[in-house]
Amino acid sequence: MFIVKDFKGFSTYEKWFFGVFICLQCLIFFFPLFVGEEKRISLDGWLNLIVSVSGVITVFMAAKGRLSTFFFGLIQVSTYGYLSFKQHFMGEVGMQIVFGIFQFIGIYFWIKNMSHDPNAEDTKVKEVDSRGLNVKTWALTIIGTGVVYALLVVLLQNLSGAFYAEHAYVDGASTALSIVGQILMTLRYKEQWLFWIFVNIISIILWWQALSDSLNTGDVSLGSVSMIVMWLAFLINSIYGYIQWHRNEKRQIA
Repeated sequence: MFIVKDFKGFSTYEKWFFGVFICLQCLIFFFPLFVGEEKRISLDGWLNLIVSVSGVITVFMAAKGRLSTFFFGLIQVSTYGYLSFKQHFMGEVGMQIVFGIFQFIGIYFWIKNMSHDPNAEDTKVKEVDSRGLNVKTWALTIIGTGVVYALLVVLLQNLSGAFYAEHAYVDGASTALSIVGQILMTLRYKEQWLFWIFVNIISIILWWQALSDSLNTGDVSLGSVSMIVMWLAFLINSIYGYIQWHRNEKRQIA
């Protein structure tokens, strides 16, 4: 099964990256047990763990160009959408719905453009064929991003009212960049990773604000800490993903 085979052919760096961030998420989750506060491990705590672990696997597999990224992506968007809803990040909620649809679209486009990963001994281990934007497609991408952002800000402000208006511009930017990044990912463009870098930075800021709010009430939100660590892993992976896809494109052209 491709989900199992996709865990083959990792470099030493990739194994360390994957292992370190998975272990960090588990440590954050089980921290209440270490300090004698078992009751703090709630349903949301379990969901945070699922979101974090599945999220790291999803972006890791995306950087490797592995088809299983969409399988783990379905798990991640479902659980992260629920947690974002509880934090009133409505743009994030809408984004997860869009992402869920794109998981199926991505499988359709990727499965027809897979080649053997030369780093894996098993010839059945496949990676997606990547490509790059040209001047025309870059222009269309930038214009499209601007239009989507403007529409989202208006939509978020109208749906959320005065309570959420202050978050609309930041949340709208994250959502617009994510939608365009997901489209570029589906169409196998390496420039998707540039968009993910900005998304990750914005998301870290959003969850840092949530953590700060919890600290003001005298209670540390381990869920927010877990999300910050997850998005930090995403940021590092996005930089690595761009380098990896750029190398793949050059090799495939050669």
